[in-house]
Amino acid sequence: CDGLNSVIPYNDARYYELRPTIAIAPPDAADSGSALDLNGSLGLHPALASLHGLYQQGQLAVFPTTHYPNGSRSHFRSQHYIESGQQQNESDGWINRHMQTQSSSASYRAVGFGSELAQSLRGAETASSLTRLSDFSVGIDSNEESILLQKVAPLYQQVGNSNNKRLLNRFGQKMFTELSVIEQVRAAGYTPANGAVYPSSGFGRQLQETAQLIKAGVGLEVATVDIGGWDTHSNQGGAVGRQASRHRDFADSIAAFVTDLGQNMNDVVLMTSTEFGRTAAENGSAGTDHGYASTWYAIGGGIQGGIYGDWPGLQESELRDGRFLNSTVDYRDIYAEVLRHHMVNTDFANILPSHSPTPLNIFS
Repeated sequence: CDGLNSVIPYNDARYYELRPTIAIAPPDAADSGSALDLNGSLGLHPALASLHGLYQQGQLAVFPTTHYPNGSRSHFRSQHYIESGQQQNESDGWINRHMQTQSSSASYRAVGFGSELAQSLRGAETASSLTRLSDFSVGIDSNEESILLQKVAPLYQQVGNSNNKRLLNRFGQKMFTELSVIEQVRAAGYTPANGAVYPSSGFGRQLQETAQLIKAGVGLEVATVDIGGWDTHSNQGGAVGRQASRHRDFADSIAAFVTDLGQNMNDVVLMTSTEFGRTAAENGSAGTDHGYASTWYAIGGGIQGGIYGDWPGLQESELRDGRFLNSTVDYRDIYAEVLRHHMVNTDFANILPSHSPTPLNIFS
């Protein structure tokens, strides 16, 4: 996601030199397409108005210069490194390592919404992967499903001496438990609270179903949700256009989630991430190419609203390799804050190996 058109340095004339056609105008109450002021020098994209309201209430932490050292501009590698919590091709993710270091008896501890399980949830601890709650079933008539499950369940209850049989037992038991839990959640139905209205998008639906699981009391500890469409190499747009549409869905879905959960947000932290930002200058196709630092957000659970991280500047000498917004916040320091203050886990040596966290003090 292009961080420079998410959090706009509108007081820096260099920003407008680098982006003659896609820049966002400085804050202007009379211009609905202008930036929404944050602190007198930085502003949010106008399509992020729903997040701006949360920022004004002191609920939103903004990290406009977040990345990892010597970042790759490969989507796959950057996503893998960020979700692994270390810059190497590890098979497990940082959230799964957190789960490995803390035991839980929850019937439904972790879920990843999307077409495949997020790298952050991969590892020795099992986590569900699904596209939507309604799809998590055997796929036959409910009465026939009940009969089928009763017949096949004993096969998974057998514990043999081989690794394969033990794995079959472990994952089979988890599958049957989760089928039962999700069926109970679906049967209860769901209406968002406090007048919350989620966008009719995949992202909005998945956040709504995350809220549904939280409020169902099934023991959900972690969930991942994905929103794509940020690779804006051409026709990115400014106040309107491709990125603006993504921003609006992103912000309105998060705001609906916060409204829906109400007081439950005291026990929830929502953190957003992107694998990298974009070039500081727009390209010849009115878009931006793969870059370096970008904007992350966090809200809920005692988060202190504000802007975190020094602004590095946009002069050529201040840019990384003369082209990219530089990073002043290591993404692992955000993880460490969430782990310490929200997940109550300081086993950083196992969860964030080879990294000594720098306190950001984002929790009250």
